[in-house]
Amino acid sequence: MKKNRFLIAVALTTCLVCGLGLTSCSEDAGDAPASVSTRTTENLPEIISADKTLYANITYVLTGKTYVKSGATLTVKPGTRIEGMYNSDPELASALIITKGGKIMAEGKADSTIVMTAQNGTKGGWGGLVLLGQATVNQGNAGTIEGISGSVVPSGVDVTYGGSTDTDNSGTLKYVRVEYAGAAIADANELNAFTFGGVGSGTTVDHCQAYHGADDAFEFFGGTVNAKYLVATANDDDSFDFDFGYTGKIQFAVATIDASLSYSSNPNGIECDNDGSATSATPKTHPYLSNLTIVGTSNGAVAGGGVSGYLKDGAHFRRNCGFTLKNSIIYGFPYAIELQSASTDYTFGYNVINGVTSAYTGTTPTGTSITVAASVAAIGLTTPWGGYKSTTALKPNADPALTGTDFTGLDTTFFSSTSYKGAIATGRGDSWLADSWVK
Repeated sequence: MKKNRFLIAVALTTCLVCGLGLTSCSEDAGDAPASVSTRTTENLPEIISADKTLYANITYVLTGKTYVKSGATLTVKPGTRIEGMYNSDPELASALIITKGGKIMAEGKADSTIVMTAQNGTKGGWGGLVLLGQATVNQGNAGTIEGISGSVVPSGVDVTYGGSTDTDNSGTLKYVRVEYAGAAIADANELNAFTFGGVGSGTTVDHCQAYHGADDAFEFFGGTVNAKYLVATANDDDSFDFDFGYTGKIQFAVATIDASLSYSSNPNGIECDNDGSATSATPKTHPYLSNLTIVGTSNGAVAGGGVSGYLKDGAHFRRNCGFTLKNSIIYGFPYAIELQSASTDYTFGYNVINGVTSAYTGTTPTGTSITVAASVAAIGLTTPWGGYKSTTALKPNADPALTGTDFTGLDTTFFSSTSYKGAIATGRGDSWLADSWVK
């Protein structure tokens, strides 16, 4: 009986303290994921000019574009859900945009993912997440980011990107999933699931998934931001797109395709350009990539779109770009690698590739320890096809995928050394793709 009296007293005291505003009880309650039935709804404003926190017990609705202005920080608690409203006028598509000098602190958890999705649950049903930073781009201080029409930007909001601060910090994205994004202003002028414009290396990006977007999964326009543990799932166009002088680093990234869906006219695992005109503008686009697993379909075909119903390339390097691609696995595309008018500034080695038609098209890259597997079965993966969330999916179990890596020339303060190629470890009893934050 005394114990019960003590518990009642504690509960009453807690309620009294919360009621008096002496502690942040509402924030604690909002940290925990909420079921759909218990969430309330709140529309986000067009402009966020002061610090604001979003909580998991509320569904936040983007009725149009929401801009986080310079000096403001948008904090998003684990388990929070943000829904973008559909607009029949593509210029007015909803999107969440972090402008130069603004920040987003979206730190989900492995079992409490932050979800940003289309309210109508349809691919292209909203714009997506856009981060604009002050790191270097090779277009100078670039104009409006692709997918945003300057005519709809409210007065006093700066949607340009780029600068001279390569260590610029736009915040943190951890355990964040962006779904059904990619609303288009016009052909070849779309937003993406994740759009990074001139984002600096002070920004943290890891454990993020782009799911069923109507354009690219992750697109980088210049900047120096680094990322680990990225998942691109059945996005219409490219899984990873680099342009305008991007020089960041990416490790442990997986891209998969759903063969039953339709795709763009030019769907690649990687697309990389220095710029649209193949100039020698500096800094030269040069992503540093290791431990990627890029998967197409068993015969390179898809239900619609593509190149006459087929995917294009596992990785397409073109227009005077440079690149470093090591310790990776690419298969399931008509061509694994297309080197087309790329610069000679590249490192390509210690990869395993297989193409449905051919491993290469265009210029064959030179490199060290490149294995062109005779078949997908010869790559050495436990489960090369099927559900990507299974505990054995894409997991190396035999050579050449199992051994033979090299991290020479890679920044070892960022890149973790592995003995296996691709994104999935061999020693664990499961795969991080099977973790609950991956859909």
